[in-house]
Amino acid sequence: MNGCLRRVNILFKVFKAGDFLILAIFSVILFISLSIYLNLPSGDILKIDYQNQTIKYSLNQNKKIDLENLSIEINMGKARIRHSNCKNQYCVMQGWISHINQSIICVPNLFKMTISQNMDAHDSTNY
Repeated sequence: MNGCLRRVNILFKVFKAGDFLILAIFSVILFISLSIYLNLPSGDILKIDYQNQTIKYSLNQNKKIDLENLSIEINMGKARIRHSNCKNQYCVMQGWISHINQSIICVPNLFKMTISQNMDAHDSTNY
């Protein structure tokens, strides 16, 4: 028990009150950011811009799409680039995307894919 109190005393000697305040503020910002990110709505359309064409696929299917320089996988409402012939493979390392407005871009292949929502599903009127 004595050793534990010593460690706590050393901790309070090293860190000041301002350090704990900064840590608390950072923790609150991190918590809010994570809660916002985790509550983003999922999209249902994958929009692919490649070679001056726009192609849309439903995310409600399991599909593998092979293009000239890369391969895309759609699985259970999410999408990713499985393989690309670009040098650094940053687009492949992005992993899965599933939320509205998330994108993966492959600059060497002039490729972009974005998750969006099917606008036909909304019943709204503009004034």
